[in-house]
Amino acid sequence: MSTALTISLILLVFVVIAAIIATTIYLVKFLIELTLLTKNLDATTTVVKEEIEPILGELKQTLTNVNKLAQNADNQVAVIKKIIATVLGFVSVFAGKFKFLQSSFFKGFLATFNLFRRK
Repeated sequence: MSTALTISLILLVFVVIAAIIATTIYLVKFLIELTLLTKNLDATTTVVKEEIEPILGELKQTLTNVNKLAQNADNQVAVIKKIIATVLGFVSVFAGKFKFLQSSFFKGFLATFNLFRRK
């Protein structure tokens, strides 16, 4: 029985050693593939970075131009508002005077009309 137990233990040791060797080979292969993957990923990010930098530069320039255009339009709207306020101010002054003249004209017209109507 001792020989059977010894043979079993020796066989168990060989199987464990084979399992450790297989696991080590698998881990080494996995690390090599992982290294290749990280190198490819680094190359891909470098290419993407080089391709996206000009696009971002153009986008920044476009946004700057749009901002200038919006500020220019804002200034023009402010000028138009100022002009409209000035025109409305003059119109309100003339409208007030016209209303005064209109009421005076109607008073005079009615007075003259009543004068001729009585005769």
